[in-house]
Amino acid sequence: MTLRGKLNLPEFKVVFDGEDGKVYECNIDLENKIVDTLAHMALISCEIAKNDEKKAMDIYADIVSMLYKLPMFISYAPTIKKEDEGSKERKGNYVPTAFEYFFIYTIARHLTDITVDKNTSLKDIFEKLENFEHTDTLRSLIRLYFPSIREIYEALINTPADTRPGFNFTSLASHLQLTSLISWLLQPHSIDLSYLRVASLLHDLGKLINPRHHVAEAINILEKLQNKLKSGEACIKLERVKELVASHHGDSESIVQIADRLASSADRLTKLVNEALEHIEYGKEIKECFNKEREESYECFTNLGKEKYEKASKDIYKFILSQVISLEIVKNEEAKVFPFIPEKVERSSNEIKPVRPIGYLVYIDVPSIQRFITNFPKLRDMSFASMLVDFLVTVYSFMLIDTEFVSKTKSRLPAEALLSGYGGHSYIVVRKDICDGDCYKKIKDIFKGIKLLSDLDLRLQVSVAEFAYDNYIKNYNEVWDEIRQQFSERYLVDFEEKIYSVGLHRVCDNCGIRPAVNEKLGEYLCSRCYEIRELSSTRGFISKVNSTYLLSVEVTPEEIAKEVFGDNYAEYAMEFIAGYKKLEDTRYVSIIKADGNRGSIIFSASATFSDYVDKSFRLDYGVKRAFYETLIELANAEMELSKSAKGLLLTSRVLSGVLYLGGDDITLLVPSIVAIPFAVKFFEKATQLTGFTFKVGIVSVKPDHPIQFAFQAADELMERSKIKPEDGISSTKNLSEYNKTSIACMVFSSTLASKSVVHSEISKYKRQNNSYLVVTNDIRKVKELLELAKLYEFKDVVSLYNSENDKKEVREKLRQLEDIVSYAETNFNTSNGYLKTLAYILRQIARSDKPYDKEILKKLVERKEGSLKEIPLYDYYFILKTFRVGVG
Repeated sequence: MTLRGKLNLPEFKVVFDGEDGKVYECNIDLENKIVDTLAHMALISCEIAKNDEKKAMDIYADIVSMLYKLPMFISYAPTIKKEDEGSKERKGNYVPTAFEYFFIYTIARHLTDITVDKNTSLKDIFEKLENFEHTDTLRSLIRLYFPSIREIYEALINTPADTRPGFNFTSLASHLQLTSLISWLLQPHSIDLSYLRVASLLHDLGKLINPRHHVAEAINILEKLQNKLKSGEACIKLERVKELVASHHGDSESIVQIADRLASSADRLTKLVNEALEHIEYGKEIKECFNKEREESYECFTNLGKEKYEKASKDIYKFILSQVISLEIVKNEEAKVFPFIPEKVERSSNEIKPVRPIGYLVYIDVPSIQRFITNFPKLRDMSFASMLVDFLVTVYSFMLIDTEFVSKTKSRLPAEALLSGYGGHSYIVVRKDICDGDCYKKIKDIFKGIKLLSDLDLRLQVSVAEFAYDNYIKNYNEVWDEIRQQFSERYLVDFEEKIYSVGLHRVCDNCGIRPAVNEKLGEYLCSRCYEIRELSSTRGFISKVNSTYLLSVEVTPEEIAKEVFGDNYAEYAMEFIAGYKKLEDTRYVSIIKADGNRGSIIFSASATFSDYVDKSFRLDYGVKRAFYETLIELANAEMELSKSAKGLLLTSRVLSGVLYLGGDDITLLVPSIVAIPFAVKFFEKATQLTGFTFKVGIVSVKPDHPIQFAFQAADELMERSKIKPEDGISSTKNLSEYNKTSIACMVFSSTLASKSVVHSEISKYKRQNNSYLVVTNDIRKVKELLELAKLYEFKDVVSLYNSENDKKEVREKLRQLEDIVSYAETNFNTSNGYLKTLAYILRQIARSDKPYDKEILKKLVERKEGSLKEIPLYDYYFILKTFRVGVG
């Protein structure tokens, strides 16, 4: 077996083929799944195109492209349409996420006119996409082939494009996407030749199964695929694709071969690798393997062994970073927690002189994104606003550029052109023939004077950088340096005044800021709130509740919502998510807000653009997979108890409360009773799958609490939960201690949850040398607490939620901590109050005859670094109180 491993970042670990029981080389089952999936994609393309071969091939190229960008291809949980009972009519047309809209658009544009101009309304755009007649067919692809698609994607993202140390930090998925994108960039003023894109996307696919003879394996896959298509009488013919794949390492030069060579040179920094080999341990042995031919080279690297292979891979990557990243990254004290970031940089000059630009990278983001989302006090509106931000920077921006492109050229933007898009920003690649003359100005002008943005009082900030030349692809830091220089433009005033009203005016009943201009159902709303209210009536929260999700069983939250609240359930959104079983319930809802630790450092320390894209996609995919697997675990626990999908009461609420789930930016609304164990399990999995650690803030409030203030409170608590050194990083301390996932939790019963109140509470209880509040709670410690209280496993939480004695059971678990908190409050401002509280805890440990009480108090006084300057009294109290308010 060939020794090959992918250097994964940011965990800085080589994952070898065969680890964790996953073997890709000679995996015939995987080969068959690839053939079956590609065949089904072709058959669906022909069905949608009504056997028009040209249209079918255009559609096929975009669908195959989605295989390489799975996080943009699927939602956090697969959805289907549910039929009304006794009728073949479909129930609604709900699209829960922005990326599903993107998938629909990339296919629908080949069959119907979905062009947009600066006056096209959001309502028109949404309705055109939602009414696409083949949406069910596209969803059937995900439903039927979801396990296979996921397995293929994981193989692509975990297999290096080049197995040699120093070249093995970018994935096969990134290389194939980049090759296809370059194939398109190399064809200015030409009609789309989709078979070139398909050939580019498949040319190295054989590396998954047979790394030593990947061309032969790719041809083998294509021949099997052709046979399936012939037997299925598909309209798509792949003979030309097979010829291009077979010749991409041959003597005759084709666009696919040129694109492959250019994409490879972008990620295989040969000059820097050769320099590194002169300095690193095992450099001489690695160099000998490099100098051997094909089969001998594979054998040489295999004979090195895993230890030398991994050590060389890490050392070379670290050397490469020292030559390409900026000095300010290394100067950042927090960068020291990452072993892959070098201690110093010596940025080398680029010996390649770029000749002719062929492509530009467009960076689009929404300034003041959090301010926009929290402008809306109702969950329904906030949920839609959160989705809308991603929709605007990805789908809408892609549509704008695509429409402009069609009007100027004979071509369309390929799906690969959207390199990345979440968290309120996106990267889109455009070809040079979109503009004559000043491309920077032309591209930025596309986004000016847009009516729907004016109605929302929102703007998209657009930056443009040269990205691809006919002899060179810029690395990530070269592109980012150029983009960053344009950020000052966001502070420029355009001097376009907007008169809201003349004289006195009525203020919007919703946001309380802008003048009211429209009335809806007795509410007087400003133009922004009116637009969001209109659009959110069937989208955002509504679309999530009305969707049918595929977990271990089918789940439709609307069915449960109607049982409790009737047809008017949308007015009780927060109560539904809180877990109400009846209108008189008093349960709390929790906001879980999370963000990746030091994400800007991780992404800035990227050697190439493919390196950046790999980190981005692994993060997005890993977070969504972690959420899905945690959700499945919760659903299985509920199914075990209820034996029916109608018993998935908590699962339905969690699905309905997804406010944002993209990249390392996560905002969820969940029933308070399940918030802590769900967060612990979710972020344990996310850390394992992505290599990122997370800071997590959890705030529990009553359902009628103003959502925008609770959102701000959770955001502040999240920021304060991050584990970081207070006085610089000590060289004697294990740096990984500062790179952990951490959780902070608070419950607000009578006071307003807001950013300032969180700050005030932390200042009150977290003092130097005598702190009752830690805030930066290591997720492992939180897990230990839950296990002690028997509240970690979902079966125990589900049992508690369905128990008639739920309040009594939780009170017993919380009683001992309530006693300590009461004592601490009484002595808080007295002399030696902190020491008195410690002494009281120790006395209670000695007095108690209940094992649970003893153990939970012992956890408070566990020594941390040999001192007791802080105890997690209020942390643990709030964690257990989250369950208490979750039962009402």
